[in-house]
Amino acid sequence: MRHFKLPLLVTGVALLLAIVVGAAIVTSIHRSKTSGARKLERAQKAGGAVAGITIVVIAPFWLIAAARVGRERRQARDPTSRRGNQLRR
Repeated sequence: MRHFKLPLLVTGVALLLAIVVGAAIVTSIHRSKTSGARKLERAQKAGGAVAGITIVVIAPFWLIAAARVGRERRQARDPTSRRGNQLRR
């Protein structure tokens, strides 16, 4: 669990920021003087962009944490690894 503290924190902050940014964008689109179909199209594109950016920000933290956990588990399983033997003591 210790490897996932930073990814959880980053995820929480990024999701809150995405909600705030998304709400601001939707509000500005709603207040614009364009047609309903155009507003819907713009809101869909903006939502996709915000979601994509959020995932690009969050993903590296989770991938790095998962790699660390996997590396530790492999080292703990490998009896020839010097680091693996230190973890078992």
